[in-house]
Amino acid sequence: MRKAVELLMKNFMLTVDMLEPIRRGSAKILYLSSKGILIYEKVSKAYMMYASDEKITKNIVNIIPKDAELIVGHKELDFRLLEDRFKFDEKMVCFNVVYKKEEPIDIGNSEVTVKLLSKDYAYKVSEVYSKSTTVLDGYIEDRIRNEAVYGAFIDGDLCGFIGYHKEGSIGMLEVLPEYRGRGIALRLQAVATNKRIKSGAYAYGQVIEDNIKSLNLQKKLGYDISDDKVYWLIK
Repeated sequence: MRKAVELLMKNFMLTVDMLEPIRRGSAKILYLSSKGILIYEKVSKAYMMYASDEKITKNIVNIIPKDAELIVGHKELDFRLLEDRFKFDEKMVCFNVVYKKEEPIDIGNSEVTVKLLSKDYAYKVSEVYSKSTTVLDGYIEDRIRNEAVYGAFIDGDLCGFIGYHKEGSIGMLEVLPEYRGRGIALRLQAVATNKRIKSGAYAYGQVIEDNIKSLNLQKKLGYDISDDKVYWLIK
C-alpha cells in the first residue's frame, strides 16, 4: 500500500477519496504502477481510478469489469473514455473539498442539537434528500443502520441532516426548507468534520461543480477546494 499512497499523495486534493479507503483498509488494489492506480472500494463497490499518463489511463479503463455499477475517475480523459466504454444512467462531476487543519472547528453554542439518527427517521430522510435518485434503494437505511447519519434538531423537531457516504466522504447535507438561513448547514458540516478529525479519517467531501452555495459554505469553514474535478458514473 505504501507505493499506492506515495502516488496518490502527489495529487492529494484530487485523490483524497482514494486515500481514505486505503487508510481504513477497504480498498483492494487492482492495478498499480508509477503512473496510475485502480482500486475497488469494498463497502461502496466503487471502482476508483487515477492516472497521469494517457496510455495508462486507457489500460486502466479496459481493466474495469463491464458489469461495474459505480466508477470514479479523476481526469476529464478518464470521464471521456469511461463514457465510451460504459453506458451509465447517472453522472456527477464534483470538486473535492478537504479540511486539512488538525484543530477541530469551533461550533460554539446554538439552539440546534446534533445527534445520531435512528431508523425511525429513515423515511423522512429519504423523502427530503435531494439526491435520492442517485443512490440505490435502501441506501439511507443502510447509512442510518451503520450510525453514519446525524440529524439537527430544534425543540425536538428534525430540521436537517448530514452523513458519511459508504466510500468515506462527508455528504448527504440537507436542511428542510422552513429551517434554511439559520446556520444549520454550517453547524452540521462542522460537527461531521470534527468527528472525522477525532477518528483519524480524512475530513473530505465532494460538491457538485455548479453548487456555488455549498462550495462557499465549505470555504467559510476552512475547507480547501480541489482545482480539478472528480467524475462519478452511476448505473
